[in-house]
Amino acid sequence: MRKHPTLRPGNRVLAAMSGGVDSSVMAALLQHAGYEVIGVSMQLFDKKTVQASDGKCCTLDDFQDARRVAHERGFAHYVMNFEERFRETVIQGFIQGYLDGETPSPCIRCNQYLKFSAVMERAEALEAPFVATGHYASIRQSQGYWHLHKASDPAKDQSYFLFHHTQATLARTLFPLASLTKPEVRLLGAELGLHLAEKPESQEICFVTQDRYDAFLEEEGCAPATGSGDIRHLDGRILGRHRGYWRHTVGQRRGLGVAYAEPLYVVRLDPATNTVWVGVEADLFTRDLVARELSWVTEAPEGPLVCEARIRSRSPEAEAVVIPLPDGRVKVAFAEPQRAIAAGQAVVFYRDGEVLGGGWIDGRSGSL
Repeated sequence: MRKHPTLRPGNRVLAAMSGGVDSSVMAALLQHAGYEVIGVSMQLFDKKTVQASDGKCCTLDDFQDARRVAHERGFAHYVMNFEERFRETVIQGFIQGYLDGETPSPCIRCNQYLKFSAVMERAEALEAPFVATGHYASIRQSQGYWHLHKASDPAKDQSYFLFHHTQATLARTLFPLASLTKPEVRLLGAELGLHLAEKPESQEICFVTQDRYDAFLEEEGCAPATGSGDIRHLDGRILGRHRGYWRHTVGQRRGLGVAYAEPLYVVRLDPATNTVWVGVEADLFTRDLVARELSWVTEAPEGPLVCEARIRSRSPEAEAVVIPLPDGRVKVAFAEPQRAIAAGQAVVFYRDGEVLGGGWIDGRSGSL
């Protein structure tokens, strides 16, 4: 069997196992390379109502798959209960984001506050120097710093979700799948005799069991009492009524219920006035944004930073200049207009495939 070229054996490692093929192969590779592996799965919410057939991760079936892999490979496996911390740091932030008219990205928050914070705390208690995950990203060391890079496979690269890493966390993190493609991971899974080598990938947000996110807010009792409000064209005209601004996201076209000569898109949400602002597709494009809660992998720039920036996980990077603002935020000015910049999403900064840092989008700078 092929051996991952970057692993250094001889240390205990906590392997975060979701029950999918990626994290299972990751744990098996570490064990094969000589690590003392302890498999851990995170109990984040009540999983009784979530089925694997729903296409979501972290179900009870996933836990059973992770436990079976650990048993077959002969290493320990534990379930760690982080339900309270998950609700405080991820679910509540998800709800508040929608109430603020944003489009939240809970998977990044989960990585930041659970996989690379809570799990690392448990790793210290178990005297494990490293935490490993099945993410497709690469960690390198040079000139006295740890650097975060894209994975070898651009189709699976997950570096966008990891911009929050610091020097302290990168020094203790392993990404064994960095140089592999998904087909290679499945092949390794088969070579290792893992029963889930062909298990399909989960796609949806794990804790939302409803078909629509607005239904989740209603079930949680968090939907605003303001109810319906105006749908306004950017020129000020009232075109119709909506049933709650939180039911809409920037870039949305379907479900507006408004007749117009051209296709209309949600351009901006205004919770303060309970207004959904719409325009034609050209109105979705803008050249700049403002971001908050900046995180830098090595050092924060002292002045304008020329780089490439990505505004969504599936968007390509675009040439940009990051300009520090006096209030600790940054303005990101793009060389070309970007489509549907949404508050609440992450903007991540790259240079030559390296993640420099990132932050959370406050909105298009002209709309703030």
